[in-house]
Amino acid sequence: MDDVLEKVPVELLEHLESIIFDGGMLSAGLCQQVCAELSIDLEALMIKLLPLAASFSNPVISKYQVGAVAKGAIKENGFANLYLGANFEFAGQALCFSIHAEQSALSNAWCHDEPYLESIAVTAPPCGHCRQFLYEMSGDRDFLVVLPSDTNGKTVSTIDLSQLLPSAFGPLDLGCERLLMEPSFGSNKFSFLSKITDELVANALHAARFCYAPYTSNFAGCAIELNNGKIYIGRYAENAAHNPSLSPFASAYSNAMISRKPSEKIKINRVVLVENSTLASQKGVCQSQLLGCGSDVKLEYISASSN
Repeated sequence: MDDVLEKVPVELLEHLESIIFDGGMLSAGLCQQVCAELSIDLEALMIKLLPLAASFSNPVISKYQVGAVAKGAIKENGFANLYLGANFEFAGQALCFSIHAEQSALSNAWCHDEPYLESIAVTAPPCGHCRQFLYEMSGDRDFLVVLPSDTNGKTVSTIDLSQLLPSAFGPLDLGCERLLMEPSFGSNKFSFLSKITDELVANALHAARFCYAPYTSNFAGCAIELNNGKIYIGRYAENAAHNPSLSPFASAYSNAMISRKPSEKIKINRVVLVENSTLASQKGVCQSQLLGCGSDVKLEYISASSN
C-alpha cells in the first residue's frame, strides 16, 4: 500500500482529503486547477492518479493491485469529473466474486449520476471480462482506454475499446437498445405493503429504481451503512454476457471503499438489499460477498413487487 502511494505526486496527495470527501471523485473544477498546477492535460492527470486509485484496492487473495480512473462527460470549461476505481476481493470467496477496477470506477461515476463516460485510464490493459463490461456502457460509441506508455507514466497512449473487443457481442444482440448508465433506463417502480420510514431501505429502493437489468428485469439495489453513519448505495449492473454483471452489494461496497483513506478499515453496520421477484436473484451473491468482508452483519433482504 505505502509503495503504491509513494508513486503519487505530492501535489495530488495534497488534494486527497477533498477527493475522499467527494466519494473518490475529482470535480471538473478541481481537475482544471490541478492540471494548471502541474502543467499537464486531463489524460496525463488520469495517468498520474492511477497509483492513488490503486492504493484503495484490497486484493486479499491475489495481492495484485489495480487502479482505474474514469472520465465523465465534458463540462463547459472543457474539463470533466474524474472517478477513481480499484479492485476488491472477498476473503474465503471465489475470485469470480471479485470487483475489477474498471467496474469500480464505472460504479463510482454511475452512482454519482454521471450520464456516461468518455474514457478510462487503467494501470494495465483491461482483461476480457472488463472489455465486455465496458462495452455494455459504450456499445458502438467511441470509448477510449488510456494507458501509461512507460513505467514512469510520463507518456500516454490511447486505444479505442472497439480495437480491444472486435466483433463484440452486446446489448443489441439481445434486443436491448439501451446502454448501461443511460439516465433514461431508470424509474423502475416498486410497491410495498407499508410506507418506508427507514432511511437505509429508502436508499436501497432508490438504487434499485435506477439499476440496469434489461435481460432479467431483476431490479435490485443495495445500501450499506457504516459505523460512522455514512451510507453508500449500489446498483445492479447487468451484462449481455452475464458473468461480467456487477452485483448491487459489490457496487455499494466499492463506492464505500473508494470513499475512505487508503489505509483506513471500514466497519459495516447494516446492509439492505431490495429487489423484485424474478427468475434471477441477487440475494445469494450479495450474502457471499458480505461474508467475505469479514463482517458478522446479516443481510437485510426485502422482496418488493415491481409495476
